[in-house]
Amino acid sequence: MRKSKVITVVASGLVLLVAGGGLAVGDYVYKTGTKVECAVNADDINHTPAEFYTAGIDNGPFPGEGWNKWVDYDLSDWWLTDVAYEELRIPVADGIELAAWWIAPNFDETKKTVIVTHGIGTSKQDFNTLLPTAMLVKGGYNVLLVDQRDAGESTCTDGRHSAGQQESSDFAEVAKWLNTEKGIPATSLGMFGVSGGAIATSLLPAKTDLVSAFAMEGTIFDFNAAATQELEYQGLPAFLWQFAQAAALVLHGVNLSETSVKDSIEKAGARPMLILHGDADQRLKYQSSVDFYDYAKSVGSNITLETFEGADHTEGMLSETDRYATALVSFFDSSLK
Repeated sequence: MRKSKVITVVASGLVLLVAGGGLAVGDYVYKTGTKVECAVNADDINHTPAEFYTAGIDNGPFPGEGWNKWVDYDLSDWWLTDVAYEELRIPVADGIELAAWWIAPNFDETKKTVIVTHGIGTSKQDFNTLLPTAMLVKGGYNVLLVDQRDAGESTCTDGRHSAGQQESSDFAEVAKWLNTEKGIPATSLGMFGVSGGAIATSLLPAKTDLVSAFAMEGTIFDFNAAATQELEYQGLPAFLWQFAQAAALVLHGVNLSETSVKDSIEKAGARPMLILHGDADQRLKYQSSVDFYDYAKSVGSNITLETFEGADHTEGMLSETDRYATALVSFFDSSLK
């Protein structure tokens, strides 16, 4: 065998070895970084719209002593003690159903409804999803509070989230279900997502025309940047994200960047958007919401950014509860018919 051919064969073998090793590492990072529990978190298990509490010591949505001051914080003024709710299971794909609570005390007077969903690693029973739900219900809205796939009481597919890609497609089906089964027109339907649920919400304009307004508790703009930040948050080297993205696509058929945030912003058109975000957020960088807002403005979107100074991840709804409720309800008041 000629020397040049030997070198080519060896080089090709090394490339395959490195690529294979990269996929193996990427697969580990993908599985680790996107893993979620197909269950309700233990400290939320007894939460309902009628009674819910903040998380315990060192178990909140952000780390450190900053959270612990909110332990045992009184949320009872927001409990929906006199409001009935119905447990539902909504089919969104073959063999996949989303568990939901239909809270509709105002349905006889108005069809105005907001789909609400939770962050990654939590469920509809987390306080920071139930609290804004209560704000909306007390503000005169019907709410469909939904567990995403692989979370809470919904169908467990693979125990991993897809960074809003599959989740946003599911919510497009939820919107269709509300339109068909409850007779809710697109002009009366909005969505609010918390944290990871906000990411799904941000992609929803590209998936359906049946939702007319989109509110987000924090969000991302540059998905690759957010993913590398998440790896760093979990103590992993940021460069591994590229391997993880490749492994997700090659080994699992999941394209984590199939629908882009930019494309979804553009598809929103004149449909209004609201971002609520604390500028001291350790988990979901505030700058990402600023970048989202700036790009949306640059393409003529109808968007508002409500900043909560000094607030960490989802903390604005606790530190300035009345302002948060007013901003959220006022947004849907002006956006839905």
